[in-house]
Amino acid sequence: MFPLILAQTITLAFRKGGGALGGMAFYVIIVTLFTFALGPEGIEAYAGAVMCVALLLSAVTMLPLFYERDDEDGTLEQYLLQPTLLEALVLAKICGQWAAGAAPMLAVSPLLAIMAGLSAEHTLDTLLLLLLVTPTLIAVGSVAAALTLGARRGGLLQAIIVLPLYVPLLIPAAIGGDGAILALAALLCASLPLSCWASAALIRVSQE
Repeated sequence: MFPLILAQTITLAFRKGGGALGGMAFYVIIVTLFTFALGPEGIEAYAGAVMCVALLLSAVTMLPLFYERDDEDGTLEQYLLQPTLLEALVLAKICGQWAAGAAPMLAVSPLLAIMAGLSAEHTLDTLLLLLLVTPTLIAVGSVAAALTLGARRGGLLQAIIVLPLYVPLLIPAAIGGDGAILALAALLCASLPLSCWASAALIRVSQE
């Protein structure tokens, strides 16, 4: 069941109107604007923070892709009837959203770093920060998406809920260094299981 939901999530994200490629384009545009606004010295100093902010805003645009379609066509009800733990199915959705939404952004990030004039060492450090940040962004977004199931104008409500929760990710990303990497790794280890549990609990409540 896990591989099936993973493949389905990735496929739906890339269909017409899916939003995954749109999120990547949005990410590229934001980073480009920051690059022009800050200039060579500014972008070199704050590359990690700039790319994290761009990823954050792009991730918000993809939140409606999590569970809205599954809720509308009755798939969430079928999840509850499966012998597989709902938390494991939620993890499959999170992994699918990361592969479809965050992985393309990570793929274009080296090109954006070259465009910004970053050194090879600084580029690698920034990519490591992004690699740790993106799963946490998606996992926290899953909770917001599950919390707003069935709500009118859920996209706006999701953004209001999730943006304050992203602040702890931006702080270490802006600071950078080994301490930031350790902090982001700790946040990832804590947020992923907690998000699976919280999302599954909210889905159960929404389907009662």
